[in-house]
Amino acid sequence: MAYKHGTYQSETTSDINLPVVLDYGYFIVGTAPIHKVKKENRKVNEVVRLGTLKEAVYYFGDTYDQDFSISQAVKTFFELYGVAPLYVVNILDPEKHKKTGTTLTGLSVATGSTIIPNHKIIPESVVVKNNIDSQPIVDATLMWTEKGLEIFAKPSNGNKIDVEFEEVDLSSVTKAQAIGGYEINTMKRTGLELLDEVFLKFSELPAFVDVPDFSHESDVAAVMATKVKNINGKMFESVALINSPIDKSFDQISKWKDEKNILDNDQIILYGMLTLAGKRYFQSIHYAALSMRIDNENGGVPSQGASNHAYKCDGLVWKNSSGKFEEIILDKEQQANLLNKNGIITAINFKGWKCWGSETAKNPMVTDPKDKFVYTRRMFKYIGNELVISYFDKVDKKFSKKLAETVTKSMNIRLNALVARNDLLSASTMLSIEDNSVLDVINGDITWVINLGIIPGLKSMEFKKKYDVDALTEFANSLGQ
Repeated sequence: MAYKHGTYQSETTSDINLPVVLDYGYFIVGTAPIHKVKKENRKVNEVVRLGTLKEAVYYFGDTYDQDFSISQAVKTFFELYGVAPLYVVNILDPEKHKKTGTTLTGLSVATGSTIIPNHKIIPESVVVKNNIDSQPIVDATLMWTEKGLEIFAKPSNGNKIDVEFEEVDLSSVTKAQAIGGYEINTMKRTGLELLDEVFLKFSELPAFVDVPDFSHESDVAAVMATKVKNINGKMFESVALINSPIDKSFDQISKWKDEKNILDNDQIILYGMLTLAGKRYFQSIHYAALSMRIDNENGGVPSQGASNHAYKCDGLVWKNSSGKFEEIILDKEQQANLLNKNGIITAINFKGWKCWGSETAKNPMVTDPKDKFVYTRRMFKYIGNELVISYFDKVDKKFSKKLAETVTKSMNIRLNALVARNDLLSASTMLSIEDNSVLDVINGDITWVINLGIIPGLKSMEFKKKYDVDALTEFANSLGQ
């Protein structure tokens, strides 16, 4: 021991542990126009965290063409709702998913340029030639505009050019690629499997998991339901967003849901595509963005559902039997509420377009109240995720009575804070004898019971009117006095 003579100071550990508060985002597996960005910036089957629009454009191109689901997400989150982050997995590979052999002839460049109204052209495949003698114009330049690919060229003769190019082919992207997996040879994850890398790379978690292009497929929906309950080996949980088929009318969706067995308490089904200024969007993308905006307004806590909050849209559409998109205007009482009853969320136009419905896909066969509403599922996962990470450092430490008391006390402090903020009705944690047998303790498997009183949503209001006979009697008796 060092010799001491004087006054000194030091620190000791506190009797409680502060909880770790995680950031939550939106995880999407989809397609992006990466052919529009520099080759060295293109990301295929990598999870990329996006916090700004600038980052999104840098890695995944502009948002002019809404046929790309990731472009929809970028525009929705950053431009319409102003929320982040996004965890993006692009599965479109211009080297694999492409069409070949397209040629356009006799395009006029009398004004110095011409625009091809096509956002799927792969720039490095473009060959510009003189229209008269088919000689290449080597100094031609390309620029993307909202209308398409603009080509600047000066023919050596005449004022017309021919253009040859390849295009990315969205139809060749498959649901198997969206589901993905783990490749043993490369030791790399692909598709949905990259969900496990979000926390490992960014120390954040997805509030929602979305595969907009393929979630209506029963096998994709089933994999999503499994994945959101088993993130990083059952450490973390999320919820899965399922877009119902766009070619089914509202009265067909409940039957489709049952036939495809999309009935999980962690699946959120959405009916209809949203439109804005002539562009169509998967509703799942808007639902996630709206929910996260509400979460942010509520200090990051998902205690308030998205239903009856305004979507940034101007219509709801489906694809009719002739293959054309047609506007849907659902009657709230007879149509939209029928969907809600059967565990399907949609949009209604009631003094502006609003999200409508709070029920999980497990409805109407719910028997456990924790499975009925989306906000309940999200609160359970929010609290569970934060407790898991907050106390991870206690694993393999000596389980003394002091440690048990410290953990229990700090848990209750965190939960009581949520009650005080009006995010929970009540909350408490305890160690019970029933959940911790002598054998459990010997093996070091300790269970805390977390009691959560979820604040219910005001699902309906009724105003009961009654004729006041007493007032009329009093009035009648006053006559003639």
